[in-house]
Amino acid sequence: MIEVRFTGLNNLVKRMKNAPQEIEKELSMALGRGIAMAETESKRRTPVATGYLRSSIGGMGGYQFVRGLTAGVGTNVKYAIYVHENMRSRHTVGEAKFMEKGAKASIPFIKTEVEKVAGRVATYLTT
Repeated sequence: MIEVRFTGLNNLVKRMKNAPQEIEKELSMALGRGIAMAETESKRRTPVATGYLRSSIGGMGGYQFVRGLTAGVGTNVKYAIYVHENMRSRHTVGEAKFMEKGAKASIPFIKTEVEKVAGRVATYLTT
């Protein structure tokens, strides 16, 4: 006869009940770090004439938010879309599609942050 005994199963069940909240909390914090990186990468690529557009991304005149599992960063500068789509030639330094390229450049960092969350969640469930 073979006998298998699980120890700590009650603890695992208890932790599993709290897991959705813990996972969402961890992912939300990872998203916050990810959106901060997207802001940095977008600013790095933003065309500059006066610096107003660049400083408005996520900061003065712009926005950065994390709500649950949704995050965003942007600007409310009215001419930003024209610069982003390369319809304004006054800006000679920087790149068109600066927000899009900044977001794409942030993907490896965000993936790493999510992988870290997966590791922390696994540790949370097994300790």
